[in-house]
Amino acid sequence: MPQRYVIVAITAVAALLMYIDRVCISIVADPIKADLELTDRQKETALSAFFLTYALFQIPIGALADRFGPRAVLAGSIAAWSAVTALTGLAWSFGALVGIRLLLGVSEAGAYPAAATLVKRWARPEERGRFSSIVALGGRIGGAFAPALTTGIGKALAGVTIAGAAVGESGLNWRAVFVLYGAVGILVAIAFWLIARDDPPRQPVPNDTNGDATPGDGHALPTAAPPRPFGAQLLALLRSRGMWLFGLLQFCNNISWAFLVTLLPTFLKDANVEIGLRGQIQTGVLLAGCVGMLIGGVVTDRARARFGPRWGRSLPIACMMGLCACMCGVLSASPGLWLGVAALALMAFGQDLGIPSVWAYAQDVGGRNVGAALGFGNMLGNLGAALSPLLLGEVRRAGGWEAAFGLCAVCYVTAALAGLMLDASKSVDE
Repeated sequence: MPQRYVIVAITAVAALLMYIDRVCISIVADPIKADLELTDRQKETALSAFFLTYALFQIPIGALADRFGPRAVLAGSIAAWSAVTALTGLAWSFGALVGIRLLLGVSEAGAYPAAATLVKRWARPEERGRFSSIVALGGRIGGAFAPALTTGIGKALAGVTIAGAAVGESGLNWRAVFVLYGAVGILVAIAFWLIARDDPPRQPVPNDTNGDATPGDGHALPTAAPPRPFGAQLLALLRSRGMWLFGLLQFCNNISWAFLVTLLPTFLKDANVEIGLRGQIQTGVLLAGCVGMLIGGVVTDRARARFGPRWGRSLPIACMMGLCACMCGVLSASPGLWLGVAALALMAFGQDLGIPSVWAYAQDVGGRNVGAALGFGNMLGNLGAALSPLLLGEVRRAGGWEAAFGLCAVCYVTAALAGLMLDASKSVDE
C-alpha cells in the first residue's frame, strides 16, 4: 500500500476519535444537567463554550502546523484533547464543566488545520478532494457513532464509581465514559506519532519519469517555500476577499450544522423520544452525513476536472447548502417525527457532501499557509457553532422549534450565496 494512503488512514482515525470526544457530550448533556443541577441556559453555555476557544485558536495553531510540521502539532493535539476528555469525567460544577470545555476547544483547534496541511503535502491536486473527504469522513463516523456508543458504554459502566461520584438520577455513567475515551485517545496519539511523517520521502527522480513525481512514491517533490511569519500570514488572510467569503460560508453553515451535535437530543426529548432511541436517531442522522462525505470527495475531484478550479469548487458547495436550506424549510413546517428525522438526515447528507470542496478550496488557495487558511475559515465557522446552541435555544424558547429551523434555513441560504462567489483560482498570496 502506498505510504500516502497509510498517512491518510491514521489521520482519519485521529479525526474519528476527535469527533467521538466532541459529540458524545450532546447525548449525555441532559444526564449531566440532572447530575450537576444545571439550568437549560447553563447546559447550552457549556455546549457553546467548546466552540468558542476551538474557533479562536484555529489560526495560531494552524500557523504552528505550517511552521513546525503537522505531525508534531497533530500528535500533541490528540494527546492534549484526550487528557482533557478524561478530565471531563471529573467535573463537579457548572464552572468546572465550562472551564474543561474551553480547554477541549483549545486542544482540538489544531487538528483539522494540521490535517489539511498533511493532506496538502502528501496528495496531488486531483487527489485533495478524496483525501480530504476520507479524513473528514473519519470525523463524521466518530460523530455518528458517538451517541449510540456513549449511551451503551454509559449504561454498561453504571456500577463504576469515578472520583467518589456514583451514577446519579440519570442512570447513565457519563463520568466513566469520558475517562475511557481519554485513555483510548492517549494510545491513538502514540500510534499517530510512530506512523505519521511530515513529508513524503525524497529521492532522486529517475530519468524516465520526465520530472513527474507522486507524493509518497519515493521520488523527489518540489521543495515548498517556508511559511511566512505569523503576522504576515494573518495580514494576507485579512486582505483576501476569498477568505472573508470562506469565513462567512462557514459561519452561517455552522450555526445550522451545530444543531445536529448539540441540540438534536433536546429536540428529540421535546418530542417525547426516550434517551436510548435519541442516541440511535442521532447516530442515523449523522451516518447520512458520512455517506455524503464519502460521495463528496469523488464529486469534488470530478467537478474540478470538469469545470476547473473556479466553478468546480464553488458549485458543489452552493448546491449542497441550498439542499440544506430546503430541508430546514421542511422542518420549520412542523412535520411529524419521522418525516422530520428524514429531513434532518438529508440535511446532514447535503452538509457533508459539500465539506470536501471546502477543504480543497483552502488547500488550493492557501499556498504556503494552508493550515492558517483553513484555520481562518474554521475560526469564523466555529464562532457560528459557538453561537448556535445559545441562539437557537433562545429562538426556540421565543417561537418554538419551527422558528429555530426557519433561522437555520436563512443561514444556509446565506452560506450558499457565499460559496457561489468563491474562486479557487485566486490564491491568498494574490
